[in-house]
Amino acid sequence: MNRTAWSGLLMLTLAGCGSNKTAAPENELRSDMPARTVSYYVANNAEMREMDAICGTWRASQRPVATWPSVVFQNCNNVNGAKQSLSHRAENDKLQNAGK
Repeated sequence: MNRTAWSGLLMLTLAGCGSNKTAAPENELRSDMPARTVSYYVANNAEMREMDAICGTWRASQRPVATWPSVVFQNCNNVNGAKQSLSHRAENDKLQNAGK
């Protein structure tokens, strides 16, 4: 192969190495928040929704969860716990009101 053929092959190879547009860009992956508890998110629904959106961005980044900052990992778990707690509370209230 001559130099021109190798150059063309190299250009095609490099063109295929573009970034993944479906993954979240680095600057959208926030980790600048304080650690919060499940009870905090249960009491502050707006904060829970905001953190849930941040967790969605981290999940969309397709990074392994083990590489997430610990505050993000902990807060995402606590948001899930708060959602589950609110769901159980609503279900319990529904069952208690059904018996009256």
